[in-house]
Amino acid sequence: MVKVAFVHDWLVTCRGGEKVLEALLPLFPDAPVFTLFYDPAAMPESIRSRNVFFPAGLNRLRPLRKALLPFLPAAIESLPLFEFDLLISTSSCVAKGALPGPLASHLCYIHSPMRYVWDQRDEYVDRLPRIPGLRTVINRLSADLRQWDVVSAKRVDQFVANSRFVQQRVRRFYGRDAAVVYPPVDVERFVKQAQGRRYQTGARQGDYYLVAGAAVSYKRFDLAVDACRKLGRKLVIAGDGPEWQSLRKRAGAGVEFVRRPDDATWESLMGGARALLFPGVEDFGITGVEALAAGTPVIAQRAGGALDFIEEGSSGLYFDRPEVDDVVTAIKGFEATFEVRPEVLESQARKFSTASFQNAMKQEIDQLMRSRP
Repeated sequence: MVKVAFVHDWLVTCRGGEKVLEALLPLFPDAPVFTLFYDPAAMPESIRSRNVFFPAGLNRLRPLRKALLPFLPAAIESLPLFEFDLLISTSSCVAKGALPGPLASHLCYIHSPMRYVWDQRDEYVDRLPRIPGLRTVINRLSADLRQWDVVSAKRVDQFVANSRFVQQRVRRFYGRDAAVVYPPVDVERFVKQAQGRRYQTGARQGDYYLVAGAAVSYKRFDLAVDACRKLGRKLVIAGDGPEWQSLRKRAGAGVEFVRRPDDATWESLMGGARALLFPGVEDFGITGVEALAAGTPVIAQRAGGALDFIEEGSSGLYFDRPEVDDVVTAIKGFEATFEVRPEVLESQARKFSTASFQNAMKQEIDQLMRSRP
């Protein structure tokens, strides 16, 4: 009997990474979950019902977890995992650096190499207080973390990336190949809502554009705000995050903010928008697929994970540069020429269902285990 353990960076919010873990858990119903920080109140029942192990002393400091980043490699290496035959890590920070037993196999589903120390380091550093000498210290710590990140990648037997964009970054930063398995999206939830709208007498798309998800700097919600203000179009921003207040200050009268919408509101906003604006460079973009499933096309920057789920002209449109004028031109082109065909959007979204994800991951795990000595 193969003993399996899951390893996840931290379980304190339920976003895309946690949804991936949630979809993986049924593959091994008895496997425990190891993590560094844990807030059960923020987790769905599927995770709370598992045996979740975490360092209790460290967990008291979970609000400071990003400040503790230099210490997290040692913390992940301290997890007691030597008794397991198979580790499945889901990682965007340090989980892939967990130490397996000498005969164990390790598959890592990687959302991204550590953004904080690689290609998005400057964006994170720029948000820190302007303290003399702090940037020098951060640069030195980042160099040490990058070295650990590369060395610890050798502990992984098989990488599975969530997009072709991340696959390329794994190759560039770690010198490793990775398969691509797109993350799971609860497509049926949004399809059902969209089909219900179609059957309503007089139902039509709303009069607003939408940006949705975690309001963080690399998602470039600011481009959407500036473009819609320039065009005089209504914009709805749904979600939460560190950029929330700065976006409020930036926005004009035509921007509506919906903070932490419940499931019903999220579904309604997705299904009612003219289009979802996707202006940043993201590792994949589950929000974009949710929009397609809800019958809403996507206008995205031609970069990152968007290239994996948008077929230009049928499920959305691209713009080439992260500039306000490029977004403005894309919106004008969309309004002038794009024909929304809900059945086409739904068909595209179904390629990213939870069942498709689970079947593909079973194949990757089986392949790894067959290759064991």
